[in-house]
Amino acid sequence: MGLINIKFLNYEKRINTEIKSGNFSSILVGMAFGFGWTPCIGPILGSILALASIEQSLNRGILLLLFYSLGLALPFIASGYLIQRFMVVTKNLKSKMITISRVGGGLLLITGILMITNQLQALGFYILKYFPILQKLG
Repeated sequence: MGLINIKFLNYEKRINTEIKSGNFSSILVGMAFGFGWTPCIGPILGSILALASIEQSLNRGILLLLFYSLGLALPFIASGYLIQRFMVVTKNLKSKMITISRVGGGLLLITGILMITNQLQALGFYILKYFPILQKLG
């Protein structure tokens, strides 16, 4: 939220990103992305592969893997098409980053307090009370 300034928590290291586009830089970025994302995607993919392997029919296993692949690929395809629009939006949001950071930090703080006090479900009931349409979506 930016309310407490602890130097070692605010440390940032950047690398030179002004690399000329080409095959090698694309491969390098892809490898770095894959290396960083493997711990996130590995357990989910492993679980879906295990589930697909014990399915009674081949078609059901294929369907599970198809939907997993679509769920993984569609956001990347959409972001590829919308990257220019995203860059414009992020440039416009730079002036509001302090507000976004404080609101996001406040929401995380409230969520953490609700989790520690075992009251997170109260938030869910409150949201459903004032937004009953959400109940029909699930």
